[in-house]
Amino acid sequence: MLLAFILFLSAPTDTLPYRLQEPSHIINLSSDELKEISGLSPTDRPGVFCAIADEKGEIYFIDILGGGAILSRVLFRDKGDFESVEWRPECLYAVKSNGDVYEIGQWESDSPRSNYHDTHLEKVHDVEGLGYDSQRKALLLACKGNPENDSMRNVYAFPLKNKKLDKDPVYRIDPQEVNRLVPYLEEEKQNFFSPSGIAVHPITGDVYVLSSALKRLVVLNYNDGTIRYAVRLDKKILPQPEGISFDQEGNLYLSSEGKKGEGQVLRFDVQK
Repeated sequence: MLLAFILFLSAPTDTLPYRLQEPSHIINLSSDELKEISGLSPTDRPGVFCAIADEKGEIYFIDILGGGAILSRVLFRDKGDFESVEWRPECLYAVKSNGDVYEIGQWESDSPRSNYHDTHLEKVHDVEGLGYDSQRKALLLACKGNPENDSMRNVYAFPLKNKKLDKDPVYRIDPQEVNRLVPYLEEEKQNFFSPSGIAVHPITGDVYVLSSALKRLVVLNYNDGTIRYAVRLDKKILPQPEGISFDQEGNLYLSSEGKKGEGQVLRFDVQK
């Protein structure tokens, strides 16, 4: 049955395997610290995710199954424009908008250790997405760029073996192609697709890239980077989508900053 499920999800389909108008769960994050939730990552504990918020180097472990309660937190920097987080068994990773990758070890102790890896990226690239690629054994860094121009949006690999960012991007997304697939609505501000989150599907391997600007979700073919799907997100459901993640069953989780209320995490069950 599992093999059949994998083959089904891996085969090309006409529609995205999620009903993005129908979240199965909506988790309101009552803590003010998570109002500006900016990144989301699964852990090895079912229902427990890591999150990070803007302007501070603090990682939160959130119990999604327990209504979004904060189980623990790891403070590794008092200040900084941190945009995303990724859990790995050996350490935690966080990325700043200027491309610096922070590595946090011994996070379960009272004195977590952190150091950072400089990359060739700069503030102008505005890195907002961080995800783990198990095939490459690398982190993926997605650059937001400037939402007001249509330059190519780049995704770079940061191999964990040498912890040096690859010079050339592994994926390039053309905002004009996204606009062709999902044309502007009359009431939409005519910005361009600008990545705010990235995650690799644990079963299909497809690369999911989220854009808070325009409220778009683009799915890339892992091997060649071509766009498999491009869809519009409902701003009433996700007013400011910033984080994206999956559980091991392939269910999709999107986090949204709380523009006029609490931050949220929404779950969308995979359609089998």
